[in-house]
Amino acid sequence: METTDGTRRFWADNAALGLATVVAGLFNSAYSILLAHALGPANYGRVGALNNLVSLFLLPMPIVSLAAIRIGKQTGRSRWLEWGSLGLGILLFGAAVLLGPYLSRRFALSPVLVTLYLSSIILDFGYALYLGYLKRARRYAVVGFLLALASLTGLLSVVLAITAGRQAPLAWLGIWQFTFMGVLFLLTRAFSRRVPHLPPTYVRREVVATTLGVGTLQALWGFSDVLFAKAHLSTVQAGLYTGLSTIGQAFPFVIASLCTVMLTAILDEPGKRRAYLSRTLWATLILGVLFIGVLLWIPDPVVRLALGSAFVPMSALVQRYSDAMAAMALILVFTTYGVANGTYRTMMAAAVGTVGWLVSLITAHSMAALVNRTLIGMVASLVLVVLVFVVRRANETSLVDHR
Repeated sequence: METTDGTRRFWADNAALGLATVVAGLFNSAYSILLAHALGPANYGRVGALNNLVSLFLLPMPIVSLAAIRIGKQTGRSRWLEWGSLGLGILLFGAAVLLGPYLSRRFALSPVLVTLYLSSIILDFGYALYLGYLKRARRYAVVGFLLALASLTGLLSVVLAITAGRQAPLAWLGIWQFTFMGVLFLLTRAFSRRVPHLPPTYVRREVVATTLGVGTLQALWGFSDVLFAKAHLSTVQAGLYTGLSTIGQAFPFVIASLCTVMLTAILDEPGKRRAYLSRTLWATLILGVLFIGVLLWIPDPVVRLALGSAFVPMSALVQRYSDAMAAMALILVFTTYGVANGTYRTMMAAAVGTVGWLVSLITAHSMAALVNRTLIGMVASLVLVVLVFVVRRANETSLVDHR
């Protein structure tokens, strides 16, 4: 049995980040439980729409994070990247302010709330950059602490908004979320200062392309269907769908930590990339069986516990949506592996499937239709990705045999 230092570190990193992800998940669950119970489906849907509008403007953020991990904190580049990340946040916030009136009308939201919630994007890109540097350096104890703290501050924001801002809880939630984002930004920046610089290296265009592509896809997977729900469904139905997404997205959230560890392990030991991919896939499959099994066995109790009895009407859809999220998690593993190797094909296959999924959502005007098309879209995308991966690997094997 393999017992190299690299293997031990791989599992130690997974343990550290996995534990932090579980803790963060518990705080996120408490956030959703408290928010859903206190506000009900309608206002819960509004908060979900506001947060997903933020995600829309944060579309480049996974790109920044992946770039920081893939390239690392390099001498002569880090200062420019820091200023660039801050400038990008300011630029996108300016665009958000200009689009605020249209977004308010389109999603039936207060213009003040839209501007307030979107203000956090000024700091989000810098936070993602610094956190990416820490991940590249494999400082997973620090990364785990920061991720857990981010989820805890989200929960604290809800508590403070509900208790101290009863007259306008949504506005106070936005204020506290922005305040805590500032704290996280400063903390992450301070920790990243201790990460040593890497020597400058030439970055292949394949690395740039896969980082940009996969980062964009990750962002789209996280919020697109919820925004479609807000645009196409009634306020209450959109809130119910947001609750559905809250439960389902918990699984890709966990798998993202496994993918991050796999990525940094491969960058440190490229010769063991297939071994690290295999271990990550097995871990994903085992966790996926547990995730789907629980929701198949006791969907109603999970919904009642996570969101409250007001959300039980959507529990019949939980199983299908969780199947879609399990497929998404597997796509995430394969596309992250593509980022590690700077290869286009799995990313392109995932992009084709994602475009098809987004197009199919345009004419979905019910919760069931959104869920069914999300399931079909994610499974079809996974099939495409796996086919491309298998064909590529077979070609590589045949080339080796020929030599």
